[in-house]
Amino acid sequence: MRTLSAAISCDVDTLSSIYKGYGCRRPGGYDFSELAMGLENFSRFLEPYGIRATLFMVGNDFLPEKNRSAIRQMAREGHEIANHSRSHIQGFRFLSIEEKEVEIAGMEDICQEVTGIRPVGFRSPGWNISDDTLPLLEKRGYRYDSSIFPTSMAPLLKLFHWHSMRNRPGRDRTTLGHWKYMFAPSVPYQMEKGSLIRKGETGFFEFPVTVTPGLRIPFFATFLLSTGLGLFRLCYGMLKARRRPIQFQFHLSDFVNYSHPSLRDQIPRRGAGFYVPQALEVSLQEKISMFRSALETIGRDYTFLPLEKWTNSTLSGA
Repeated sequence: MRTLSAAISCDVDTLSSIYKGYGCRRPGGYDFSELAMGLENFSRFLEPYGIRATLFMVGNDFLPEKNRSAIRQMAREGHEIANHSRSHIQGFRFLSIEEKEVEIAGMEDICQEVTGIRPVGFRSPGWNISDDTLPLLEKRGYRYDSSIFPTSMAPLLKLFHWHSMRNRPGRDRTTLGHWKYMFAPSVPYQMEKGSLIRKGETGFFEFPVTVTPGLRIPFFATFLLSTGLGLFRLCYGMLKARRRPIQFQFHLSDFVNYSHPSLRDQIPRRGAGFYVPQALEVSLQEKISMFRSALETIGRDYTFLPLEKWTNSTLSGA
């Protein structure tokens, strides 16, 4: 009997959200074709397993009319729509309190207009959050955050991102929040008031990116693509043995075919001073095959819930 809890989340970052025109060589700019393509592929991928995911979405991606039917369809299928800010500012933690609230509220407004849904969960762009965001989220009725990435590899990942984004302003080159967050609890927890990394009894939850016990190796789709199924299975064995809950995170790019002619000129060239995820260079067929193996492995032992329902079941004691 499966008694362990898991969630599938996806950061729905379009090329426009991430690059904001830099490196785009297509006349007229982005055509947003990857959003509908990626969401449809993601839905088809999850359908055989009956899984409902949590989609962290960017407000500005709701603006093009062509995106709205795909977003509404995901909501109708029962996937949770959560907040990933209005404009996906990589240096989110350096914004003023007022600017942070504009980013959070801006996504809420357009999401409610398009889907009728007001998000209750938040994830900062690039997991680049700060403690002063927590009172804003609580004030605005949020129930959980999912921006903490408590990995021992944070120094290496920060350095890699800083170097790969060398053609961008300093704030855009930062990621993963404050150094102290690498030491945060590695399983879901209620927070202490005013602190994202201290446990408390506030009823407000943090769902960190899953890392392994001990070494705190990242356990999510980006790392799977980079290292392969062998390390994935080793890490999964550690998590299962310790009965650790799992939040397995994807990105929209994991489910997009970037060899499609309409997308080729919208992607910055590798080495041009922008971070280009590996998911943009691996074939869709190869990605889906690898992700299916991973999901079937987790699904043998874990029951999947969207993060909002996970929060509800934890508070109710279910």
